[in-house]
Amino acid sequence: MKALLMGMLLWGATPSAGPDAGTVSARTSVGTAASASGRLRVEVLSAMPALRRGVQTFQVRVTDAGSGKPVPGVVLTVQPWMPAMGHGISEVPRVTAREPGTFEVSDADLFMPGVWELRFTLKGTVEDTATVTLKLGR
Repeated sequence: MKALLMGMLLWGATPSAGPDAGTVSARTSVGTAASASGRLRVEVLSAMPALRRGVQTFQVRVTDAGSGKPVPGVVLTVQPWMPAMGHGISEVPRVTAREPGTFEVSDADLFMPGVWELRFTLKGTVEDTATVTLKLGR
């Protein structure tokens, strides 16, 4: 156990008892989109590269499309939507700002397998929208 904790400290990881106990450092991009204006890029990352139905936690990065730099001063909201079924989810996912241009979206219950859209609204220093499409397995 001591060796495991030392290894985690060396790699900058934190031990966790569950999804809310710490952050996951290894994340994979599961979708990106340009914003409606084309000025921003929104990238969605997940600790689970093979997405399955159920409650999700994502990291979202908002960057300037030209420079690739994080966009500070943005307030992000998200509405998960299943276009084939014509509905979203009843509970609003929690969005937590982590650092400039980086957010954690948690409690997103994508309860059915299939294609989902994460419809983002960005307000603050910029006003824009973006939609990232995800495919969930069973």
